Amino acid sequence: MASRVVAKSHLEGVDLNGMENYLKHHLTIAGVDQMLFDQTAVTAIHQGSGGLFRKANHLARGALIAAADQQSAQVNAEHVRLAATEIF
Repeated sequence: MASRVVAKSHLEGVDLNGMENYLKHHLTIAGVDQMLFDQTAVTAIHQGSGGLFRKANHLARGALIAAADQQSAQVNAEHVRLAATEIF
């Protein structure tokens, strides 16, 4: 297999501020005017994803579902933790 691989790369994750901006951007695209993730959730998503966007997307989506299930207006770290147990 390694003989067939032409190039290898390693993706660097974004920092915490970059993750917060990424989440805000996607909420804006979805038509949401306010930040639904509190700071503990942003930190948990950043740590759980290693700063990688694809993993962050899965965690954020799962956390939003967990928050909606609990009828919470804002996503917190506990919602992210619940999402992580379902996903990973």
